[in-house]
Amino acid sequence: QLGSFQRHITSELKLKLFGRVRINEALDQAAAISVTRHNQQVDKNRAILKRLIAAVLYLGGQEQAFPGHSESASSSGNKGNFVELVQTFAEFDSTIAEHLSSATAFSSTSKTIQNDIIESTAHVIQEEIDKEISAASFIAIEVDDTTDISCKCQLTVIVRYVNDSGIICERFLSFHDISLERDAETIAAVVMRTISSYKPETKLICQTYDGASCMSGQRGGVQVLVKAKCPHALFIHCYAHKLNLVLAQGTSHIQESRLSFASLDCFHNFFSRSPKRTALLKEVDSICVPGGSTTRLNFKSRAVHAVHEGRRSLIIAFDRIITEPGWDKDAVAQSSALRQKLDDFDFMFMLGVFQTIFGLTEPLFQVLQSRALDIRKCDERVNSTLNALKATRSTETFNRLYEETVQAVGMPNPLRRKQRRRSWADFELGVTLDGDHEDTGPVDAYRRLFFQLLDGIVQHMTHRFQDMKNLSLFCVLDNASFKTYSQPAGYPGAEISQLVKTYPVFDELRLRNELQVIYADVLFHKPPAELLKMLIKDELITALSEVCKLLRLMLTIPVSSTSAERSFSCLKRIKTYLRNSCGQERLGHLAKISMESSVTQDLRSRGELYDRITTRFATMKDRRMPFLYK
Repeated sequence: QLGSFQRHITSELKLKLFGRVRINEALDQAAAISVTRHNQQVDKNRAILKRLIAAVLYLGGQEQAFPGHSESASSSGNKGNFVELVQTFAEFDSTIAEHLSSATAFSSTSKTIQNDIIESTAHVIQEEIDKEISAASFIAIEVDDTTDISCKCQLTVIVRYVNDSGIICERFLSFHDISLERDAETIAAVVMRTISSYKPETKLICQTYDGASCMSGQRGGVQVLVKAKCPHALFIHCYAHKLNLVLAQGTSHIQESRLSFASLDCFHNFFSRSPKRTALLKEVDSICVPGGSTTRLNFKSRAVHAVHEGRRSLIIAFDRIITEPGWDKDAVAQSSALRQKLDDFDFMFMLGVFQTIFGLTEPLFQVLQSRALDIRKCDERVNSTLNALKATRSTETFNRLYEETVQAVGMPNPLRRKQRRRSWADFELGVTLDGDHEDTGPVDAYRRLFFQLLDGIVQHMTHRFQDMKNLSLFCVLDNASFKTYSQPAGYPGAEISQLVKTYPVFDELRLRNELQVIYADVLFHKPPAELLKMLIKDELITALSEVCKLLRLMLTIPVSSTSAERSFSCLKRIKTYLRNSCGQERLGHLAKISMESSVTQDLRSRGELYDRITTRFATMKDRRMPFLYK
């Protein structure tokens, strides 16, 4: 009876608890199965989205158009690069092929999906840039504007900083349409709004623009308005633009110079306007005469070199046009005139002079376009180029150029060279003519012309780059002088005091002590960029914190706005004649994907790129298909 009673109690307990435990267990199992199935679907969806992101990165990086004439499935024509690329993936990838054939909620190829992926990619890139800028001690900006294919004035903003690894970075932030108002107040407001999240009041140390009065004006220019809000924002007129002005204005007051460049343009125009003439020139010697620019004389250096070195080939081409039948009368007449130019002593002598000058200035142009250029290295290269131009102004150089011209075209006509009177521009420039005596012959006349050209360029270059003296306080980091600075007599105490006064972010006593350590140890006698990388690599940032801060400040200062010019090249490749309806927001996103490919490469190497873009894509709006794990 006792056993029966125990079984009865056990049965009653089981009856009371029947369903409770099993329902909870069943619910837990169902939830687990649901989560598993959800995550499996997420895996599949993310794999599909990853392939679409790869297509966007490829087309954006190559600056190719996304849409086509008709993207519908029934279209037999060009469906656009994006759709065609995804369908190419499907030929070799069963996952994307199955999705394209069966998907209803997430068709993958719609323009909305394309735009969302483009926006998500640009957003992730901007997040990474913002993170680097927030960690940087100082920033500088480069601003310029241009007109795009749809006649909109596009303002570009570039930010420069030194990252945690000691590498100089110049990042594109955005394009802004300022077609309605292009005054200094509007541009300054746009610039400040663009960099407002980076604490510009304390971190902005430099602003670099071109020489337009709206930008560089000392009373109401953009640089003044920005400096009113950011007191440490030093203004630097783009040095590459200055060098253009030196070559343009340093020779414009000389009539022979203007005539030579005008004749030089005629050679390019003659061949570029006729495929038949171009084919003849390539048949003779496979050369071409590049065009010039009214504002960038460094581009004319290629034309000067092509005509001067390819003179014999050009003569052969012109003689064939003149003597062979089948050429129209305009081509014959122009060939005859240009053929005479190649035998003209004045023209060939000027080409020889400018080839010598451009041979000295062209390397400086290339250096000024480097992103890694710092202010001290720029000062050294400018001074070395100036000294080379002064050394070129010699009788030996003139005699060499004169003899080369005589060997090429013969002696000059003594009746064509008359003594040139000194103009008022010569007196303003301080051009010297080596005496006021009368010319004794054509040699003296050409010598005087040679000296006038060199004097004008040297005077303009000295005047244009004299503001570099204001940056002499950075001589404390001139590694070539470290040995001198280590001696009490050569210690740059005054420059350090001026530096701390200009940028009151340093502990002067600590900075002086750290600089003395740098000067005394040969191990630290390196250029600023190399020195900063060494301090970071050897973990000496804490021990030499003020020196590291000074190095970062110096390397942050840009000397040219060439990165802004590069963004315009990207703009003109993205927004073309056939893509002129590209919206402002989409234009900025595509430009960021193209110009900041190094950021995407870094994210890809860390294995974060696709996950972060997918997360942004999934959270920017409600999706009918899941992309986030439970």
